[in-house]
Amino acid sequence: MARGEAQRAISTCGSPTGVDAHVRRARRDDLDGLLGLLSQLQGQPIRRTEALARTYAQMLAQPGRAILLAERAGRPAGTLGLLIVPSLTHGARPWATIENVIVDEAHRRHGVGRALIEAALGLAREADCCKAQLVSHVRRTEAHALYEGTGFEVPVRGFRRQL
Repeated sequence: MARGEAQRAISTCGSPTGVDAHVRRARRDDLDGLLGLLSQLQGQPIRRTEALARTYAQMLAQPGRAILLAERAGRPAGTLGLLIVPSLTHGARPWATIENVIVDEAHRRHGVGRALIEAALGLAREADCCKAQLVSHVRRTEAHALYEGTGFEVPVRGFRRQL
């Protein structure tokens, strides 16, 4: 996931309604649009602060991390985070985690979520990941149909601890 790829379109996916979603890596100037989307995920507005802007810059510079942004008609329609994690198992192949998947309410059911997930999985394949996991809260039942529709399985049992 080289920095030079930041401008490259990752995916353009036609939706069932014929409206396209353009997926690309987020850039520094995308922070306000991303905060608007993430506010929907949090259920409350997220204010831009200097600390938040510094954290965002760190995330963009972190090797193995990508924040993907889907656009429709040039406006933010969805986002997700991707983290490629090095591993000493599976022949030293990394694994991928997808998190914070959000599609703007006005753009749901138009192929945006599917385009984001497929783009993230494409980057994971390029990195030769042995597996991909998707992190989602159990209460986001609407989103679970999308995840299952893109091939993810709900684990029978898992462990989690709040830190």
